[in-house]
Amino acid sequence: MRRRSAALVLLAGLLGGCALTGDPDQETTTPAGPTTEGASVSERVDEATAREQAPRVRAILQDLWDQFDLEDKPPLDEEAGDGGDTRMCTLDVDDHITAWAERAGLRVSQEEDVELEEEQAQLVRAWLDDNGWERIDSPAPDSSTVTYHRDEEGFTVTVAPQDDARVFLDVSSPCYDDQGQRVVGTTSSPDA
Repeated sequence: MRRRSAALVLLAGLLGGCALTGDPDQETTTPAGPTTEGASVSERVDEATAREQAPRVRAILQDLWDQFDLEDKPPLDEEAGDGGDTRMCTLDVDDHITAWAERAGLRVSQEEDVELEEEQAQLVRAWLDDNGWERIDSPAPDSSTVTYHRDEEGFTVTVAPQDDARVFLDVSSPCYDDQGQRVVGTTSSPDA
């Protein structure tokens, strides 16, 4: 229970640094996508650039989901939350830094089974290790089983066993500024 509490506190702290983007205060016109031809919407550049990362974020999440080895594992689409923009809070409140994030959770057992939960989380971590993802230093207490990973493109993954037969996977794109440029050294957490 202590590990679960530590993981939840850590996750709450990480999510506290992000919020779904809302009213844009710096707008630019970008193509609208699947709406009527010639239509456009006003959208900030950092949000638009982050949204372009949605297919890659979903592909990573699917790769991670495929690592779970359970006979009755539901399809990812049944367990994933809606993806969304996450706004990064920085020291300069005028900065616009946004990432795209998605989250999914798998119940590995109907009853609490910490060993099975950790076994399934380890399958995901092994895949990340085998595919060149770097482990990021964890700000969590030593007792936490949450791990953080980053690839060379700047995408990040959090693997978070919950001690109640669930494992959460969070995937975030790199962060982008209001010029559409990748912001190095900034990480994000999904609010989805």
